[in-house]
Amino acid sequence: MKQAIICVDDEDIILEALKDQLGPFFENQYLIETATTAEDALEIYDELVESDYDIPVVISDYLMPGMRGDEFLIKVHEKNPNTLKILLTGHANIEGITNAINKANLYRYIPKPWDRDDLILTVREAVRSFLQELEIKKQNLELEAINDNLEKLVEVRTQELEKANATKDKFFSIIAHDLKNSFNGLLGYSDILLSDFDRFPDEEKKAIVSAIRQVSEGTYKLLQNLLDWARVQTGNIQFVSEDFDLKAFIADELNLQIELAATKGITINFQPCSDVIVKADKNMLLTILRNIFSNAIKFSKKDDTISIKLDSNDKSGIVTVTDTGVGISTENIQKLFKVNGNYKTHGTNNEEGTGLGLILCKEFMIKNNGDITITSILGKGTTVTFQLPLGQ
Repeated sequence: MKQAIICVDDEDIILEALKDQLGPFFENQYLIETATTAEDALEIYDELVESDYDIPVVISDYLMPGMRGDEFLIKVHEKNPNTLKILLTGHANIEGITNAINKANLYRYIPKPWDRDDLILTVREAVRSFLQELEIKKQNLELEAINDNLEKLVEVRTQELEKANATKDKFFSIIAHDLKNSFNGLLGYSDILLSDFDRFPDEEKKAIVSAIRQVSEGTYKLLQNLLDWARVQTGNIQFVSEDFDLKAFIADELNLQIELAATKGITINFQPCSDVIVKADKNMLLTILRNIFSNAIKFSKKDDTISIKLDSNDKSGIVTVTDTGVGISTENIQKLFKVNGNYKTHGTNNEEGTGLGLILCKEFMIKNNGDITITSILGKGTTVTFQLPLGQ
């Protein structure tokens, strides 16, 4: 930062004497400006500030034509309280000095004729005091910035801890409730078969075995989601991104889903555009597809149709899965991707949900630089749309 010292006196000889005495000590580091009136000095002050100068010291006479020295120093103080003001005069009265002290924070009063060494020492100390104040302000600003950063960091860490706690609570809630219910079902059906196996006709035995299988499948999916979700939360899941044909990938997964849908009397209609090459982790995408497709089947009714469209734009491959099932209320849509949202519901055949599937889909989409959105009308159906970045 450039520095300047301003000297004001209505006598040119005084200004020359000040420049001669201060010059050898300050001119190499400081621009020394002079003015014969307070009005000119204020203009010089403003011009220097506009030119990015700091002005550590202003030295002023008291009796001058027009504005007096104390009045001038008060105006300087209003512009910058940090500039040190020195009154150098042989005619100042006690009222003028008091005025400068009270209203301009006068640094020093030096009577004329002055002692050269005293003047130089005074100006040196004033400059040093000014620079110290600048350094203190700079350090305070740095400390404030550090403090702001720390506050933001604490806020972020607090949010992370809250999320971690919500994750932990959800995890234990699922283990305590869902797994317990699943095993209660398995144990209950097994006990019935074990205690009255010979009494049941074959059709009832098949129905019980079918129920055991359904509960087992649901429990397996739950455990699979819990495992994947836990790996995401701990950062232990491996991410392998590669380019592949999304159309062929969806078609392979649909072979299984079409069979599952047929058992409920549901039709799946796949409408792909031309081949779409995306860049993603195949294992994560498989989990995403299975959760979205199984949800569409779970909440669709007999004779419903699930439409799957594949399209692309200049940045993404876009998959849209639309069912004509039970739908979701606007209020509950807000809960679907939140760990602590605690939203799950049974399917049209009373299938159990884990409440984790779509949360896992969201986590995987973020890792793949993609996005997933849901729109729905209660009683009319749901549309899930997700996008993945295009590959080469």
